[in-house]
Amino acid sequence: MSKEHTVQKIVNVLVYAFLITASAVSFSGNNSMTDLFEIFETYFDPAPWVFYLWTLIYLLLGGFVIYQWFDQAHEAALHGVGWHFALSGILNTLWLSLMEGEHKVLAFLVAILQVFSISFIFYKLEAEYPANNWWSRLFLHAPFSLWHGWSVFISVVTAFVAFTHVNKDSEGVILPPNVFHIILFYIAVGFLAFTAIGYVEFKGQKGDITSAWVIAFGLWSVFAQQTYDTTRWGALAGAIITTLWPAKPFIMKAAGRDSGENAPLLG
Repeated sequence: MSKEHTVQKIVNVLVYAFLITASAVSFSGNNSMTDLFEIFETYFDPAPWVFYLWTLIYLLLGGFVIYQWFDQAHEAALHGVGWHFALSGILNTLWLSLMEGEHKVLAFLVAILQVFSISFIFYKLEAEYPANNWWSRLFLHAPFSLWHGWSVFISVVTAFVAFTHVNKDSEGVILPPNVFHIILFYIAVGFLAFTAIGYVEFKGQKGDITSAWVIAFGLWSVFAQQTYDTTRWGALAGAIITTLWPAKPFIMKAAGRDSGENAPLLG
């Protein structure tokens, strides 16, 4: 292993440690990601339990920074993931800091940059370093599949935080969304639904069910948080579509219509 490769792997470890430390400091005491988002009231708020998914992503990324030191992960970690893991981790921490400081538009722009950074890893691994064992699926492909789906979902949530707000009456009670907010809501649901379908249909020949179900999980959390029928049932429709569409390969296989497009969960 060259000195440059060793440095890159050490940087990955340090960035991961920084990511964990920054999150721990931000959410020490009684604070949590849920508390942060409760400050920003929108008509696209997800339920608090959706943020447990980020804990799972943290754990799997921890597996990645360990797995990268093994010979079987060497090439994929260096040339598939590359420096984009460090960049994505820094952008994630910056996004969190901007959200805490209520710099909402800047946070949205950083969220978009993070999507592009993780996308590089996501598609590079698919195209050049397909998973060939369960360790690779679990600690190389899974973290970035989950992270990519999550980054797309959270960027949409951040967009609502940055550019919209709820309407309230004189007593501070949230009013039903107006036509403008309803249109934005359905654009967001449609975008996420088509993105989830795209993961299954257009990401290579195998598809990526994991990322699609991350978006489905996010839409279920949005549905759970809705109190008005004008948005509630749209969120439910999006959640159902994004849950069932990725299951299509398994349904086809069970029906005896197996093909090369039937996808595994990862890689």
